[in-house]
Amino acid sequence: MNQISTFRRRLPRLIIISLSCAIALLWALGPIYWVIVSSISTRMELYAAPLKVWFPSEPTLDAYFRLFQGGGQYRGGEISPTDGLMWSGLLNTLIVSIMSGIVVTLLSTNAGYVFARMRFRGRGVVFYFLMMLMPLPLWVSIIPLFFLISKAGLIDSLPGMVILFVVFLLPLGIWLMSTFVREIHPEVEEAAMIDGCSRWQIMRWIIYPLSKAGMAAVFLVSLLTVWNNFLLPLIFTRSPNSQMLTVVLSLFVGQYEVAWEDMAAAAVVTMLPPFLIALFFQRFLIRGMTLGAVK
Repeated sequence: MNQISTFRRRLPRLIIISLSCAIALLWALGPIYWVIVSSISTRMELYAAPLKVWFPSEPTLDAYFRLFQGGGQYRGGEISPTDGLMWSGLLNTLIVSIMSGIVVTLLSTNAGYVFARMRFRGRGVVFYFLMMLMPLPLWVSIIPLFFLISKAGLIDSLPGMVILFVVFLLPLGIWLMSTFVREIHPEVEEAAMIDGCSRWQIMRWIIYPLSKAGMAAVFLVSLLTVWNNFLLPLIFTRSPNSQMLTVVLSLFVGQYEVAWEDMAAAAVVTMLPPFLIALFFQRFLIRGMTLGAVK
């Protein structure tokens, strides 16, 4: 009897929680489902009234073939401005994302070790200055960075994009890796120094192996951040040879019409790698992001 009365008291709360979770899930997955449905729909169905929301009557993969084989056209015969750009955009995004992740991970690990272990004048000032850069909005430093990158001759180049992303991601990486290094007991390094190990040998044989979780977290966060960024590639790239996927997506908006099905197919292709990374590497990402937070 007591269990029944307890269940009745908790029932309204359970209903509210369940409805809230269902609404949040629908809010999160609804747009993704609509993008997938739009990518396999014909243009006539997308412009039809009433709109078929749940599933197209004639599903097709033509939009995906047009992305990678070329020949995408707007209604009326105008050639899509993205014709032939998906392969180059995908390759550019992979190169910039992976290279930025590697550079940020290596620099963050070494700098994190310096801030966590070494004592020198101004260490705290430099560290907290770097931490102050993390919440700084991206657009605040766009103009000075544009002049610097332009003077260096790196506008519209993949090395320039890598440098830009490294600059913006390095403070976060240093903060994460300094936290991980502090979790490593100094006695291990002291024993290695007694045995005659140099700083580089300590980094190679102790810090790097024991910080694998943190390094994986920094690399994955950097890769996903670069992959999804739109503002920097839009401003610092001009030619098709250096444009990234997020910029290619914006090119589906033509002067007179939007190729919705092609844009949806490109969005699905763009979402797929981050989804697979989150699906298969979430254990490393979660472990890396939480290990240094708990003593």
